[in-house]
Amino acid sequence: MDISRDKASKVAGAANIISEFVAHEQVCTLADLQRTLFGISATKKQLNVKTSPSSVAVVILCGSAILSIVDTVVSSVKKLVEAMGDESVVLVITGGIGHSTQLLYDAVARHPKYNGISSQVQGQPEARVFQAIVEQFFHLEVENDNPITTGKRPTQKLTILIEDASTNCALNAVYTRKVLDQHGYTSPCSIVVAQDPTMCRRTITAFEQVYSDKMGGTPVFAGWPTFVPKVSVRASRAQNQAGGLTSYLRYDIAEFDKNQNEGLWGMERLMSLLVGEIPRMRDNENGYGPRGKGSIVHVDIPPDVEDAWIILGDTLGQETR
Repeated sequence: MDISRDKASKVAGAANIISEFVAHEQVCTLADLQRTLFGISATKKQLNVKTSPSSVAVVILCGSAILSIVDTVVSSVKKLVEAMGDESVVLVITGGIGHSTQLLYDAVARHPKYNGISSQVQGQPEARVFQAIVEQFFHLEVENDNPITTGKRPTQKLTILIEDASTNCALNAVYTRKVLDQHGYTSPCSIVVAQDPTMCRRTITAFEQVYSDKMGGTPVFAGWPTFVPKVSVRASRAQNQAGGLTSYLRYDIAEFDKNQNEGLWGMERLMSLLVGEIPRMRDNENGYGPRGKGSIVHVDIPPDVEDAWIILGDTLGQETR
């Protein structure tokens, strides 16, 4: 499929619209993270309102093949808890073995720093792969699988828990809540979801659905994809590629260097992920909303996102994940 540069530019614009929507980036900086996690507890302290020991600030790190997310999340959370006074964070690493887990093994094998553990993590759930990175490269301790006494506050400033059975983002939410409940964290005051940007919004809505029974005590939710994938048209078509869409496109993420770009999805896969995400988020009989599978809360998809989906889908033949 040969396409003009004008059409490639239109497709890049459509991809960027969808990408920004599905990434749902609400946490961009360390200050954002601090405000989201501890804003409510700070207000309660000012008002002398007593908080429950089961009410904690939670960060969810979802397994994926984009290893820069692990680096950003773990280093940022570590830095935050070191800077805070008496506040603590519970970090839950979630992810089992799913249809994309092989991509994570491949990413570890290619990574300039993590490739030394490639053989060790082969066949392991995604959360256990991330655990190996956290323990061996960030030198942080992960809690064992024995639940602590119900209602007990974390004794250290950073508690790391593992959920390694979920195989999709809906189960990430269901099983993560079970892990938190089992460890006594039954009423999180805030939950920041760090997820692959192509599915971050959907994962947040899955957590909102799972915690929708918390009448009056619903956590504050926020998305932390750590970056938003952006693409632009190349000055010249990439060498050694067929004359299709992806040969005209390149990553255009301001904060990323060449090495970081190489750790991202192939361009064809990114486009397929973006096209496949919108139908999943629709609230109809085929989507995941209340009128469909019921695994996420209702999501309003703006007209410009739907228009962008049509443009991208028509170009790609509406391939999906």
